[in-house]
Amino acid sequence: MDVTQDRLPHAGERDGVFYSTGYSGHGTQMSVLMGERMAAVMAGDASANPWRGREWRAIPGHLGPPWFLPAVGLYFRLKDRLA
Repeated sequence: MDVTQDRLPHAGERDGVFYSTGYSGHGTQMSVLMGERMAAVMAGDASANPWRGREWRAIPGHLGPPWFLPAVGLYFRLKDRLA
Protein backbone atom coordinates (compact mmCIF):
# COMPACT_ATOMS: atom_id res chain seq x y z
CA MET A 1 0.00 0.00 0.00
CA ASP A 2 1.49 3.31 -1.02
CA VAL A 3 -0.37 6.49 -0.07
CA THR A 4 0.68 10.08 -0.74
CA GLN A 5 -0.42 13.07 1.31
CA ASP A 6 -2.89 14.22 -1.35
CA ARG A 7 -3.96 10.60 -2.15
CA LEU A 8 -3.07 11.08 -5.83
CA PRO A 9 -0.41 9.26 -7.84
CA HIS A 10 2.90 10.92 -8.64
CA ALA A 11 5.11 10.08 -11.61
CA GLY A 12 8.16 11.61 -13.18
CA GLU A 13 11.94 11.51 -13.30
CA ARG A 14 14.51 12.52 -10.71
CA ASP A 15 18.27 12.20 -11.08
CA GLY A 16 17.83 9.84 -14.04
CA VAL A 17 15.38 7.54 -12.22
CA PHE A 18 11.83 7.30 -13.55
CA TYR A 19 9.10 6.62 -11.00
CA SER A 20 5.36 6.17 -10.72
CA THR A 21 3.97 5.68 -7.23
CA GLY A 22 1.29 6.56 -4.72
CA TYR A 23 -1.69 4.68 -6.13
CA SER A 24 -3.43 4.72 -2.71
CA GLY A 25 -4.83 1.20 -2.94
CA HIS A 26 -5.55 1.19 -6.68
CA GLY A 27 -2.16 -0.19 -7.73
CA THR A 28 -3.26 -3.20 -9.76
CA GLN A 29 -5.19 -1.19 -12.29
CA MET A 30 -3.14 2.02 -12.18
CA SER A 31 0.28 0.35 -12.38
CA VAL A 32 -0.54 -1.28 -15.72
CA LEU A 33 -1.65 2.04 -17.22
CA MET A 34 1.24 4.00 -15.73
CA GLY A 35 3.77 1.37 -16.85
CA GLU A 36 2.67 2.01 -20.41
CA ARG A 37 2.64 5.78 -19.91
CA MET A 38 6.08 5.90 -18.29
CA ALA A 39 7.51 3.72 -21.10
CA ALA A 40 6.31 6.40 -23.52
CA VAL A 41 7.88 9.09 -21.31
CA MET A 42 11.21 7.21 -21.33
CA ALA A 43 10.94 6.98 -25.13
CA GLY A 44 10.78 10.79 -25.28
CA ASP A 45 7.06 11.68 -25.05
CA ALA A 46 6.94 13.78 -21.84
CA SER A 47 3.26 14.59 -22.45
CA ALA A 48 2.36 10.90 -21.91
CA ASN A 49 2.68 11.38 -18.13
CA PRO A 50 -0.70 12.58 -16.82
CA TRP A 51 0.86 13.44 -13.45
CA ARG A 52 3.81 15.50 -14.76
CA GLY A 53 4.67 18.75 -13.02
CA ARG A 54 2.79 18.03 -9.80
CA GLU A 55 4.43 19.12 -6.56
CA TRP A 56 5.19 16.27 -4.16
CA ARG A 57 4.83 17.43 -0.58
CA ALA A 58 6.18 15.47 2.35
CA ILE A 59 3.80 14.04 4.91
CA PRO A 60 3.87 16.37 7.97
CA GLY A 61 6.25 15.14 10.66
CA HIS A 62 8.15 12.83 8.30
CA LEU A 63 11.60 14.25 7.66
CA GLY A 64 14.69 12.45 6.48
CA PRO A 65 15.19 8.69 6.41
CA PRO A 66 12.39 6.49 7.77
CA TRP A 67 13.79 6.20 11.32
CA PHE A 68 10.60 4.55 12.56
CA LEU A 69 10.73 1.43 10.33
CA PRO A 70 12.81 -0.73 12.72
CA ALA A 71 10.25 -0.10 15.48
CA VAL A 72 7.39 -0.95 13.11
CA GLY A 73 9.15 -4.18 12.10
CA LEU A 74 9.66 -5.12 15.75
CA TYR A 75 5.99 -4.46 16.47
CA PHE A 76 4.83 -6.77 13.67
CA ARG A 77 7.35 -9.51 14.57
CA LEU A 78 6.00 -9.42 18.13
CA LYS A 79 2.44 -9.51 16.85
CA ASP A 80 3.25 -12.56 14.69
CA ARG A 81 4.75 -14.43 17.64
CA LEU A 82 1.77 -13.71 19.88
CA ALA A 83 -0.78 -14.76 17.25
